[in-house]
Amino acid sequence: MSDWKEKTLGNLIDVKHGWAFKGEFFSDNPTENVLLTPVNFHIGGGFKDDKFKYYDGDFPKEYILKAGDVIVTMTDLSKDGDTLGYSAKIPKSNKSFLHNQRLGLVISLSQDIDINFIHWLLRTRNYQKTIVGSCSGSTVKHTSPTKIRDYVFLLPPLEEQKQIADVLSCLDAKIENLRRQNETLEAIAQTLFKHWFIDFEFPDADGKPYKSSGGEMVDSAIGDIPEGWEAGKLEDLITVNPRESIKSGQIVKYVDMRALSTSSMEVTGYVTREFTSGSKFRNEDILLARITPCLENGKTAFVSILDSNEVAFGSTEFIVLRAKENCCPEYIYPLARSPYFRDFAVKNMTGTSGRQRIPNDVILNYKLSIPDIETIKRYQKLSRPLFLKTNANHKQIQTLTKTRDALLPKLMSGQLRVKE
Repeated sequence: MSDWKEKTLGNLIDVKHGWAFKGEFFSDNPTENVLLTPVNFHIGGGFKDDKFKYYDGDFPKEYILKAGDVIVTMTDLSKDGDTLGYSAKIPKSNKSFLHNQRLGLVISLSQDIDINFIHWLLRTRNYQKTIVGSCSGSTVKHTSPTKIRDYVFLLPPLEEQKQIADVLSCLDAKIENLRRQNETLEAIAQTLFKHWFIDFEFPDADGKPYKSSGGEMVDSAIGDIPEGWEAGKLEDLITVNPRESIKSGQIVKYVDMRALSTSSMEVTGYVTREFTSGSKFRNEDILLARITPCLENGKTAFVSILDSNEVAFGSTEFIVLRAKENCCPEYIYPLARSPYFRDFAVKNMTGTSGRQRIPNDVILNYKLSIPDIETIKRYQKLSRPLFLKTNANHKQIQTLTKTRDALLPKLMSGQLRVKE
């Protein structure tokens, strides 16, 4: 490693502040202009393409970011500064990504560096610990271009920089591809559920859409429903917080609220810890956030991370939903994720404005049309492969992420060389 030289980032890059976009033009309604924030960074770095904020006003065009630009978070609201200082790379898109004042744009000042290598350097734990250790603020943590530029590290020759970045970027691209596959599978699952159970367009005996092909509809307490179905409540299809046994002090898997996604079905992680109390669950149970703002944001998950017959536990701030024998988990999950159910739950929250929750009995009293068991079985046969494929992709994502995260510090420190 004699050809690796100690360098200070400030001799190689600059970090440019973004523009102070005006709050009056912020919007949740999609426009072509996406206003990026620290929310668009994964913990550990990398671009996160959900929970976009949009902008509907005028702004200086030099604050439109280009594909391949490297940006860093300059503020963080989390207790541990989970994303502070980490980097992400702007993807190719038909949207314009805007550079706001809470992000820094990395600008190369030297021909001796590869910007993709710098992107990965700014995702190393040693670097991020340094940034968090020097940050200002308590509730909201801040860093600055100066503090980022002060970081000292070992820089390999340019060709080796490119090789290191290529290895890590290939792994990242595979992870991102699998994530996008899962987003597509999620959308298909939601569309299929709506088509069958909201629009009543499940296949009839001739394989044609039921309602639009003249299928018999009958009057009920909740409106017209297909013949053979019943008007009922969710309690007819699920058990809430089913009883499970875990001995006090037993070391088991624990899932917290952060592991519930706002946009996909997977439980995104867990830790092992001593059982004290909490919501207990098994594979194929659905976890539904019960507290504001997580419920409004749609935090819901389909459990598939456990071994056969394994029981885990988690936060008391989510409700466990388990399908009864006359239903299936592939029905309950998209129902819990659906906008109609979430709107109902949000409107029926109780408690103080800062800490509202949805009560169990309100969930159970949700009114809906109950399909006959044969329709449920046909739907499950069609939808289950989507869930199995999502689960397989998620496991592969976990493996690739562990591989990437294990290689990152070793490659960036020279402990492991690309040739090896």
